[in-house]
Amino acid sequence: MTIFALMPRADLQRWQSARTLADLGTMTALWLEGLVGSQPGYQPRCGPADETTALVPVLATACRAGYVTTASQPSLPLDGAGWDQRAAVHGFAGPVMALRIADAALAAGLEVIATQPGRRPGPADEAVVTRRHGRPVTSFGTMPRRVYCDAVTGWGLCHRDAVTALCQAWQVTIADPQWGRPELVWRTLAAVALAPAGGAR
Repeated sequence: MTIFALMPRADLQRWQSARTLADLGTMTALWLEGLVGSQPGYQPRCGPADETTALVPVLATACRAGYVTTASQPSLPLDGAGWDQRAAVHGFAGPVMALRIADAALAAGLEVIATQPGRRPGPADEAVVTRRHGRPVTSFGTMPRRVYCDAVTGWGLCHRDAVTALCQAWQVTIADPQWGRPELVWRTLAAVALAPAGGAR
């Protein structure tokens, strides 16, 4: 059974109606807000993870402003089982929005990974964001084209114009270098997303 069969027809049709990066941002915002039941690359009929709930307002705003988020996580302080994580987000953006996000993040002292369209990711294009007992568990960073263009792992089920828009976009990851700090990434992203667009898409 394919993801085409698993995703409800109404959700599939809405995603396939997207043509631009802005369209994908709008659809992602609706999914984050629970107004669309499925998202490409995720288990159908499944919304964001519980830890994302508090981040939905800023993520949805960023998506509508031209930064199509694909992964995010809040910070978590070190717990008794040895787990900790730092706040981070990854997404796709046009060149102007990518520059605005990168500039604001660097000015705030955040870690930035910005990858131009068509560039093959390397070891330096990812950042460890979750650890257990100090050992890397999860990384955020540049997604290979074969992953985000695939119909199961990415947006391959969308219209080819939407997939082309992703291929022509920058990928931007920002992460807090300080483990367990809760707010800096989200304040910085919100400030960019709420600023006048000025052609940021």
